[in-house]
Amino acid sequence: MASTDANTDVGTRTGGPAVSGPSIVPPGPARLALIAVTVAVLAQTLRFSLPQLDHFADQAGTAVAAVGVLLVYLAGFTAPLIRRAVGPRGLLLAAVGGLFAVRLLAQAIEPRTWLSFAATAIGMIAVAALYEAARGLSGVGFATATVAGLSADAAVRMCFATWDPVWRGGVGPWLACLAFVGLGAAALYRNMSSSPITAPGISWRDALGGAAFGPFLALQVLVLSSPAFVASSGWLSLTAAHVTIVIGQGLALAFLASGLAVRAVPGGVCVLGGTVLGIGAGAVAGTYAISGIEVVPIVVVGQVLSAWLLAVAVRAPLRRAGAGGPVWRVDVGAALGGLLIFVILVPYQVSAVSPLPFPNNLLPGAAGIALGALAAIASARGGPLPARAPLRALTAGAAALVLLAGTLVFTVAAPDGKAPAPPLPGHVRVLSYNIHDAVNQSGRLDPEGIARVIEEQGAQVVLLQEASRGSLLSGTADVGVWLSRRLGMKLIWGPAADGQFGNAILTSLPVHSSGTGRWPRGDWSQIRGYVWARLGVGDTTMDVWSTHLEGGEDRADERARSIAALLRAWGGAPRTLIGGDFNAGPDSPELAAMTDGTDLRSTAIGNDTSPTRSDGARVDWIFGSDGILVTEYDVPVSDASDHYPVAVTVRIGR
Repeated sequence: MASTDANTDVGTRTGGPAVSGPSIVPPGPARLALIAVTVAVLAQTLRFSLPQLDHFADQAGTAVAAVGVLLVYLAGFTAPLIRRAVGPRGLLLAAVGGLFAVRLLAQAIEPRTWLSFAATAIGMIAVAALYEAARGLSGVGFATATVAGLSADAAVRMCFATWDPVWRGGVGPWLACLAFVGLGAAALYRNMSSSPITAPGISWRDALGGAAFGPFLALQVLVLSSPAFVASSGWLSLTAAHVTIVIGQGLALAFLASGLAVRAVPGGVCVLGGTVLGIGAGAVAGTYAISGIEVVPIVVVGQVLSAWLLAVAVRAPLRRAGAGGPVWRVDVGAALGGLLIFVILVPYQVSAVSPLPFPNNLLPGAAGIALGALAAIASARGGPLPARAPLRALTAGAAALVLLAGTLVFTVAAPDGKAPAPPLPGHVRVLSYNIHDAVNQSGRLDPEGIARVIEEQGAQVVLLQEASRGSLLSGTADVGVWLSRRLGMKLIWGPAADGQFGNAILTSLPVHSSGTGRWPRGDWSQIRGYVWARLGVGDTTMDVWSTHLEGGEDRADERARSIAALLRAWGGAPRTLIGGDFNAGPDSPELAAMTDGTDLRSTAIGNDTSPTRSDGARVDWIFGSDGILVTEYDVPVSDASDHYPVAVTVRIGR
C-alpha cells in the first residue's frame, strides 16, 4: 500500500499553524493488524453488550436505562481529555488496551451488566484511538484493515454457529478469544514502540470524516456482516448466507486494493452512493422490509459501497500533513461516530419489543445516507491510480476465500442432539415456549439452557416465541438455526417484528405444509404474527400454530383484533393446537374469544393455575380443537427464559 500511503500527505490546508505533539506512526503491518483486531473486538463488544443493556432496561426501567446507555455511548467525548492528560500514547493504551482487557475478562467471567457498560464506554473511546493508531495510513488502508477485521470476526462466529464465543466456555471459545487478544496486544506493543511524529492540524470540516466509522460499523453489525440476518431475511441456509457475505467482503477488498477508491470524486457521487446504500439497507432491514433472494445482491453491493465510502471519508483525519485546528478535533469527530452507533442500533433494538413513532427501516437507511454524507466531506481528495492495480485487486479478492474456513467448520460439524421418539403411538409431546431470545433471567445469552429444557420435556413439537435469527436482542445470533441443529429438529420460521425476531416451530415430525402471516397494522408499531405447520402423525395429520400477541394493559383491543385475525386464518381445521404468548390472563375477554363459538378449548387440565412467567403472571397458553385429546399438562419451572414452557401430551384422533 506504499503508493496509497503517500497520498495521505495530500490535503487542503486551511491556514494557521499545526498544533504540535507526538503521534504514533507504527512501521510495517502493525497498523493494519491493530485496526483489524480492534474493529473485530469492538464488534464483539457491541454484540455481547446489547442483550445485557436490554436486561438492564428490564430491571431498572426504560427511562433509567435510556439515560445510562446514552451516557455510556457519550464516553467517546472524553478522548480529548485523555489525550491532554496522558498524550496520544496514553490514549491508545487506555482505549485499545482497555478494550482487549475487557474482552479477555468477559471470556473469563461471562458478560455482566457492569462489564457491558464498561466495555461499551471503553469501546467508544477506542473509536477515537483507532485514528491515532492509523495515523499516516491512507483511507484505503484503514478501510481494508476494517473490512478484514470484520471478515475474520464473521468467519470465527460461523465456527460457533453464530453463538458468540464470548458467551461460551471450553477450549474452542478460549482459543478464539486468545487469538484476537494476543494478536491485538502484539500489534499494540509494536505501535507503542514506534517513533513519534508531529500530529497535523485539521479543520472541523475534515474532522467530521472521522464520524463515518459509526454508521459504517452499525450497518455491518446489523446487516452486512451478520450471517443470521442474511439467512433469515434471504430465506437462505446459514452456510449460503455466510458465502454471500464472504463474496461481498472479497469484492470490497478487491475494490479497495485496485486503487479506484483513492480517485477524487465529486461529493454528489458520495451522497448518491450513500443514498443507494441506505435505500438498500432500509429495504431489507426493518418491520416493512422485503425478504427473499433480493437480499443477496443488496448485501454484496452494500459491502463494496460501505467500504468505499469509509475509505473516502477517513482520508482527511488520517493524513500526515495539513494545517488548521488542534488534532483533538479528530477525537471529537470519532466520538460523534460512536454516538451515531447508539442512535442507529439502540432504537432499532428497542423496536423489536416496543413500537417506535416511525418505521424502524429508517434507521439502517439513515446510516447509509449518513455514511455517504460524511464521505462527501473528503470526496475531493484523491490520488493517482497505484501501479499493478489489477493484480492487487485479484490478490485481495482471492485472499477472502480463506474466510470460508468458518463456513466449512459450521457445515461439517454434526448437530449434538437427536430428536426423541413419541411417548406412545398416536401421541405427541408439544411445548409452547417464549424463549426471550435465549437470554436467561441473569441476562446471559444461553441457547444451551433452552435446548436442555426442551430435551427434558421430550417434545416432538416446540412452538417458539421471541425466537431470534440475527436480532440485536440476542447479540445477532441465529438462535433458531442453533436450536434446530442442537436438537436435531426441523425449523419452520415465521418473522414478526422484523425479519430477525418472530415465531418458530421446531419439530421431529414430517412436515406436510407450512405458512406464516402477520397482522395488518395502520401505524408504525411493530407487527406481530404467527407461523403454522401441518405435521404427519402416523397415518393422519395435526396442525400446530405459534403466535405472540401485543403486551400491555392498554393493548387489549389490539390483542382482540389479532385473535380475530388468527381465528380467521385457522379456519376451524380439526386436530389443531394453537400455542403461544397471548399476553392475556385467564379471565380476559381476549382469551374468551379463543373459545367462545369455536371448537377450541384450553389444554390446561383441571384447575391448574401454574404461572407461566417468572413474575407470577399466567399469559402463555395452548388451545386444542376437535380431534385433540390432552393426556398430560405441565408448566416446568426454569430460569432459561423469563417465561416457563407450557408442555402438553396429546393423543391425535382421526
